[in-house]
Amino acid sequence: MTEPVSDKKDSRPVRLLLAVGSALVAAIVLLTFIQVVLRYFFGNPQAWAEEVSRYLFVWITFLGIAVAFSRDSHIRLDALVGLLPERPWSVFDKFRRLVELAAMVMMLYSGVLVAWQYRTTTFYTVQGVPRVVFYLAVPVGGLIALVYVVRGLMTRHTKAETTQMEVL
Repeated sequence: MTEPVSDKKDSRPVRLLLAVGSALVAAIVLLTFIQVVLRYFFGNPQAWAEEVSRYLFVWITFLGIAVAFSRDSHIRLDALVGLLPERPWSVFDKFRRLVELAAMVMMLYSGVLVAWQYRTTTFYTVQGVPRVVFYLAVPVGGLIALVYVVRGLMTRHTKAETTQMEVL
């Protein structure tokens, strides 16, 4: 059994992200169940259910990225960094956060470009629904994550706090 990442309670925006993610997981489960029933009991599979489930999963992924950055619990390799004393560790931590900032800016920028490219197209299987609804997952998740990365850059973290937050 793993221990919680932190004893701190999540903020309201993070709880909202978690609630939206949970609702999207429930929607995927429901769509998959409906697809199985339609396919095996009625012989009438619906192509749109698989496609919508796939894009809902993308939304869950990018909202989850934002939650991970809010908790500072994303995957990182810190075997060597954990051996450093406090001062070099804090410099490395700032550098890591600057790299995260650059990555989130690039993700936001490329996500906006892709969403803009598909702003006028619709899906083949779901007529009338613009593709941009699903492609907005990248810039929306990237923007929310960017806010948390900037907040992490502006907050001073100690080595002890970060070590305590890690999941063993």
